[in-house]
Amino acid sequence: MTDPRLWRILSYGILAFAVLVLIYLVLPTLVIVPLSFSSETFLSFPPPGFSLQWYDAFAQSLDYRIAILNSVKIGLPAALFATVFGTLAALALVRGHLPGRRLLSALMIAPLILPQIVLAIGLFPIMVKLGIIGSYAGILLGHTVLAMPLVFITVAAALKSYAPTYELAAMTLGANRWNTFRFVTLPMIKPGVIVGFIFAFAFSFDELILAIFLTNPATRTVPRLLWEHLNYQMTPVIAAATVVLLVITLSMLAIAAVYARTGARKPSGAAS
Repeated sequence: MTDPRLWRILSYGILAFAVLVLIYLVLPTLVIVPLSFSSETFLSFPPPGFSLQWYDAFAQSLDYRIAILNSVKIGLPAALFATVFGTLAALALVRGHLPGRRLLSALMIAPLILPQIVLAIGLFPIMVKLGIIGSYAGILLGHTVLAMPLVFITVAAALKSYAPTYELAAMTLGANRWNTFRFVTLPMIKPGVIVGFIFAFAFSFDELILAIFLTNPATRTVPRLLWEHLNYQMTPVIAAATVVLLVITLSMLAIAAVYARTGARKPSGAAS
């Protein structure tokens, strides 16, 4: 038999390695936080003093207010469209009997796997030909394409977490397909749908590559504005804006995690 002390030492070693990897991944992001409170007029670490002037400058900046509004105006409808189409795709591929479901599923998650620069280069000439380059419609279409795999994955996982016998029982008792979906399927997959929506919005809110290719100064989002400022000015306002963006993103991900955990505890209640 294996010595339990050896297993305990091995588990501690794995835990220590995981903590080191987490620190390595998170530390560069956390450095931004003290930089945003710097009293210096340019980015320097460690900051020589404490000041809130850069958060005040961020709040007073018209460019950042417009960029945040653009990010919301693009992110919410993109997340909504991605949720609708991603949910429909998950229902078709998980509950349907389509030929080549594995290939179709791989195609659905391909935008999430492929480098975003490849998708941006592919979408750019299409947007130019359609005459929507730089418009809200163009960047909305691009973000919807990129966010759909996130919804597809979460909804497909929710569908696979329970047997289709509930839906078959409802139809056997006289419910049509719409009522079966509304009263049986949707309550069961609602956590996956909502978490997918949150992920899609967070992804759209933080997306940069498509924003560089498909937006213009009138429709630029917060990530593109940060990218432009990094090229032309290196003031701590960038750090303050990055911290605000980080807090918003982490808050959405925390909400998604909490909702996914609480929703996973109630499948039997939804089924009944």
